Amino acid sequence: MKRGLPNLQVTCKLFESYQNQSVVLRLQSLAARLPRPRRLYLETADGVQLPGPGRGGYWIVSRGLCRFFRVPLLAGAARASQLDAIALEIRRLSPFEKTGSHFHFASGFAGIWLWDERATHAAAASVGVDIARLRVLPEPALLPSSQAGLRLIEGLEGVEGQYWSDGELIASRWWLRLPDERAWLFFQRGASVAPEQISPGVPVPLRLDWLERPWTKTRSSGAFDLARLDTRAMAAVVALLVVAGYGYYAAQYLHTKWSLASLSAEIDTRSAAIEPILRARSQALDNLTAIQSLNELKRFPGQLALMARVAEVLPATGARLDDWLYDRGQLELSIAGDQPLDVVRLVRSLEASGYFNTVAAERTANNNTLRLRAGVVTQ
Repeated sequence: MKRGLPNLQVTCKLFESYQNQSVVLRLQSLAARLPRPRRLYLETADGVQLPGPGRGGYWIVSRGLCRFFRVPLLAGAARASQLDAIALEIRRLSPFEKTGSHFHFASGFAGIWLWDERATHAAAASVGVDIARLRVLPEPALLPSSQAGLRLIEGLEGVEGQYWSDGELIASRWWLRLPDERAWLFFQRGASVAPEQISPGVPVPLRLDWLERPWTKTRSSGAFDLARLDTRAMAAVVALLVVAGYGYYAAQYLHTKWSLASLSAEIDTRSAAIEPILRARSQALDNLTAIQSLNELKRFPGQLALMARVAEVLPATGARLDDWLYDRGQLELSIAGDQPLDVVRLVRSLEASGYFNTVAAERTANNNTLRLRAGVVTQ
């Protein structure tokens, strides 16, 4: 009995060891089945940071290599029309020969990130990566979004200032180094931050973790990659599109034909309805022109009133009006007297009458005669 006890203990220890190894192998098998984090290829101005092992992956273009724009959406337009308008905006805004882009639909506007697609492809080729099998994203699309307010976040290179409102990115600005207070204030003013929300001091940059998937509501606007699709699914989709195409265009043709007929009838009806209004408008404009012409004739006082004013200021020493020439608010006259006339008093009296301005006088060869020029004041 005593000799068999050690053998039993050894057997128990071996059984426990086997059980522990079995548990470890099962845990390793389960861990292998768990989804691995996506691989992130990080493109910066200094090169590409390659990821560790994992499934799938994203190619991340650093914020320093991107340009951000905020463009308004077409009011009431369908999604296809919105996409066409965004494509035109990308071509208008992009400074690159070949542009990579990613956009996000928000309330009334779209946020667009642009980058140099040729430089991105060259960077991928330099590290031996087939970028056609990766989804290319701007750095901010894979960082957590915010609900509202200002924030400064650390990027792959430099820092990015962001202004959020109702969960939407309103403005974004990138700096290679931490901005000073003046640059931070200019960013807030350019983002139309309310005065009570403006932060005078530069906040401490936040370090954010990568998201599992982007927070944006749309995919990149670049070319669609057929290499990522299942071949049979792609063939089925193409066949369905070919079959449905004929029916769609036939229905579109009939709808367009009916719409043109309805539009033509509506044009005829409205043209007949507004014809009296157009005639009345034309007559009213002619009457207005005639009234304005008549009013032009009443701008200046009558010549009899002007002569009466001149007669009131003539000296009582036998002075008389010798010559009179009036033309559209400009008056030239001559005053003669039996003795030399007081020029200063006469000019001041004419200007004080309220009917004349810029009165100028000169004596003729005979000191008893004055030649005056004056502008007539409009009524």
